[in-house]
Amino acid sequence: MNGRHATAAELEGYILGSLEASRIPAIEDHCAECDVCAAALAGEARLEVAFEQVARQPSRIATARPLRAAAYGAAGLAAMAAAVLLWFSHAPTTATAAGEGSTATVHHAMDDGAILDARNDALDGG
Repeated sequence: MNGRHATAAELEGYILGSLEASRIPAIEDHCAECDVCAAALAGEARLEVAFEQVARQPSRIATARPLRAAAYGAAGLAAMAAAVLLWFSHAPTTATAAGEGSTATVHHAMDDGAILDARNDALDGG
């Protein structure tokens, strides 16, 4: 190592096994003599062990997501069923015309001006 300290990338590469083979003896020799680099190397090793332990544990998030997705799906189906029931339960009102035996749908006539006036009143707050 020529008296210089090992970098964090070199120590990480040593722990992960991705460091060039020609650099390994220099890292090992330096860490044997330098307490600072030896402590940093030990810290990298502890971090790698912690990552491996976390990776082996079953994820609580992975098991909760399918249940949440099923709940959202059920809620969506219930909302759609309610919308369909509301849609079909409000049948159009029919009235019998005077003197005729047929039924006709009652329409409320409103001209475009009245609609625009109502919209403007709503926007103006009055």
